[in-house]
This record gives sequence, C-alpha cells and structure tokens, in this order.
Amino acid sequence: MADSNIFRGVNSIKFNQRFKDDNDCLDYLSQIKWENGFVCKRCQNDKFCNGKNPYNRRCTKCRYDESPTTGTMLEKLKFSILIAFHIVFKISTKKKGMSSLELSSEFELRQKTCWSFKLKIQQAMKSSLNYPLTGTIHVDEFMVGGPEEDKRGRSKGLKSLLF
Repeated sequence: MADSNIFRGVNSIKFNQRFKDDNDCLDYLSQIKWENGFVCKRCQNDKFCNGKNPYNRRCTKCRYDESPTTGTMLEKLKFSILIAFHIVFKISTKKKGMSSLELSSEFELRQKTCWSFKLKIQQAMKSSLNYPLTGTIHVDEFMVGGPEEDKRGRSKGLKSLLF
C-alpha cells in the first residue's frame, strides 16, 4: 500500500530516503493508481500482464499498455520523474513556495520548463471545494478586509494578521 503521508510535513531526509531514483517514484505511483485493481481504459478488462516498461500494465484483452503516469500531471514529462517529485515536494512544503527561476537553478532545467510544470502543480493542488476544511483549523497568516474603493496605492483597509 502506498504511503499517503509522503508529502506531509517538511522532513526532506525521509523524502530523500523514500525516493532515491525513478523506479521508487514509478513504484509509488503504480501503487496509488492501481490500489483498487487495474481496469483497462479502453475495454474495461481487469486482467493485465507486465507492460513494455517496468511498472506499466498491459491489458490481456486489447493489449493497451498503460504507464503509472498516464492521465496524471506527470504524463509526457520531459525530465526525470525523480526531479518532478522533488519539485512537487519543494513547492508543497515550502511556506512561500519557489519561483520558477529558483527551481530552474536548483534542478538545472529551463526556467520556462519549470514555470509550466509549476503551473500544472498549482492546478493539481487547487481545491475542488468537494472536501471543505472541518474541525479546528490552524492559520499562520491571513488577510482581512479588502482594498479601499477609489483609493490608489497602498490601502489602509487591508490588514495582515500574524499569529
């Protein structure tokens, strides 16, 4: 069973121990993707054999070969899936995230590549509003109010509260 808490917290040592190479990432994705069993996207068959690449699954009926990344933001990735996992980890655990320029420098990728992948991550992390927060919610910082109407420059109506 996949470790569903892998991106929670900020423990980069445990993250680096868990994901040492592309195979670790593909293994993790395949466990999550098919934890309730394989069903072919083309013919709905639930029987499979090993696919063309490690961790792929090939339908025994129509021979459709599916990767663990198919249908995810990692599909048709132009760089290492291990680097993609590290970028997702950095963006999701750093309080203020990372700019595409910082990502480009740290992971030796083009800035435009980092920008477009970061956009995919942000879209994937966007709330569907299907699972609203419940219980006690702890907040570090939030904004109250909004900009004053008909006033240019900094607005005195917007207050930042720090806890």
